Amino acid sequence: MTTPRAPMIEQTSTLVTVTLYEREVTPLVMQELVNDLTLRMRNDNAQHFILDMGSVMFISSACLGSLVGFLQDLEHVRGRIALANCRQDVLFLFKVTRLDAVFNICDDVESAKLEVAGRA
Repeated sequence: MTTPRAPMIEQTSTLVTVTLYEREVTPLVMQELVNDLTLRMRNDNAQHFILDMGSVMFISSACLGSLVGFLQDLEHVRGRIALANCRQDVLFLFKVTRLDAVFNICDDVESAKLEVAGRA
């Protein structure tokens, strides 16, 4: 059994970029991540968030619920979130739940940065 690799979180001013390394994101990992991002939003004035999902092959509906909850909190500070590098299975889940209309989904991190910054 391999030890889970924690997400890498980088913050520059109001932009937070998270790189997820796990193939499967569990509800516990997602909730811990959302808690961290919420603290950054409240305490460090972070307003723009990018989740690099390039390694993620599976994400549960509970994880989607955590992301939606974070998005609702983020709207209070007029923040933005974008998902980058989503694999087809993950992208399919966002499409089937119609969350692709709620979240900015970008091909890569650079276009995600432009997306969140361009709407600031």
